Amino acid sequence: MDDNLSLYEKAYFLRAFEMAVASAFDAGRVPGLVHLSNGSEFLALAVAAALDRNTDRVTASHRCHAIALALGADPLRVACEILGRADGLSGGLAGTQHLIAPETGLLAANGIVGGQVPLAAGAALAAKTRKTGGMAAVLFGDGAANQGAVMETMNLAAALRLPLLFILENNGIAQATSATAATGGRSLTARARGFSMAVEQADGTQPDRLVQIVERLAGYCRTTLEPAFLEVHVPRLTGHYHGASSVVAEASEERGCPADPLTMFRERLPGPDRSEADLLALEERISARARAVLDDACRRPPAEPGALTRWQATLEPVQ
Repeated sequence: MDDNLSLYEKAYFLRAFEMAVASAFDAGRVPGLVHLSNGSEFLALAVAAALDRNTDRVTASHRCHAIALALGADPLRVACEILGRADGLSGGLAGTQHLIAPETGLLAANGIVGGQVPLAAGAALAAKTRKTGGMAAVLFGDGAANQGAVMETMNLAAALRLPLLFILENNGIAQATSATAATGGRSLTARARGFSMAVEQADGTQPDRLVQIVERLAGYCRTTLEPAFLEVHVPRLTGHYHGASSVVAEASEERGCPADPLTMFRERLPGPDRSEADLLALEERISARARAVLDDACRRPPAEPGALTRWQATLEPVQ
């Protein structure tokens, strides 16, 4: 199997999984709102390829399904968590915005806008203090970039020389507000340069180049014990949450953002040895696998109401 097809299969599964989640939401099976990662699949795969799950830690935003799967979280356990089922990553108690899979390197995802960024600084400080050779990476959006805690964390990472890679997913929209209307100075990379960080930009539709950049910056953080900043331009192909009205088209057109990275990458795949029919059959097999995962999760028992209380009772008091 060639590398392009293998990469497309991985990215398409992330997309198909989220489409299956969206269908489950439409059927009333998902508690709360669902925020999809559509458009950021290649970035999630690039981060997973560049990091070491044994020593590195990742924190993510409320759009965390793709990064959890890319890092290697069990799709069934992810689906169960999203659906509030007892077999979920956190027993179905955390839900769609708070996926946690430390065995894969995913320290935590967070529903508070920008809340995951200070958490990543803690992970980076732990790696430096314990001399594990690891680092931390944090995924956050252009809306979160304007949160005070994010800029404070950037300052702290620079001052303490933390091996922390800030990865800004710039889709041009903060919930439903164009980033150009809410961001002073417009250039988010200029902010990072103000903290003397290594800074790069990348196009989320060019996965080969994206992997190289993430690997290079991750290596920089590990070897120098310094923070770095990567701004990745990606589209957001849905509303703020699934089912919400969307201003995506206007904001994407304003930024000149492509409609769909997977569609663009797919154009590379047909050739003498691979027909359009072959690709359609492959996509249907992947979609069927994703639907089967969600169907299986729907049959699992719901989270136990008393599970959280029993878990809390096991915690040791802070001295």
